[in-house]
Amino acid sequence: MSEHERIRELLPLAASGDISPEEMRQVREHISRCDTCAHLSEDFVALGSALRGLPTPLPRAELVTRVRELAELRLGRKRAWSRDAFVLAPLVAAAWIMALATWPLVRTAGVWVFTGWHVPGGGFGTALAFYSTLGFFLACVSAFAVGRRARMIGRT
Repeated sequence: MSEHERIRELLPLAASGDISPEEMRQVREHISRCDTCAHLSEDFVALGSALRGLPTPLPRAELVTRVRELAELRLGRKRAWSRDAFVLAPLVAAAWIMALATWPLVRTAGVWVFTGWHVPGGGFGTALAFYSTLGFFLACVSAFAVGRRARMIGRT
């Protein structure tokens, strides 16, 4: 890209003052040597002045009210989701950790239940199998609760 083309691209930005001081210096130097770019720069300055002179359109009051209501609704949903996630995340994490850590025991307990085997270790083995099953059930219920809540507040 030639210097002339680069300066021509900077002219609208120079007219609005949106370029660096170094670029502004380069534009001024080029304008002093190039009549075409000088006229174009004057046109951009005049256009910018004319645009700034136009009245700013204001939205209807109903539109502002509706947008505000939607923003508040969305913010409320976001807060509800954050609050729910803060409460449910530790519950879900603990349940899944408990379920995954004791999954081998659940499998063994399932074999014991379905085959009619006696649970070794007596009451301790039975309590451990129950604890593992409860942890898995808690993980499932927690996942279901999180999914249902997410659907209720429109996050799915």
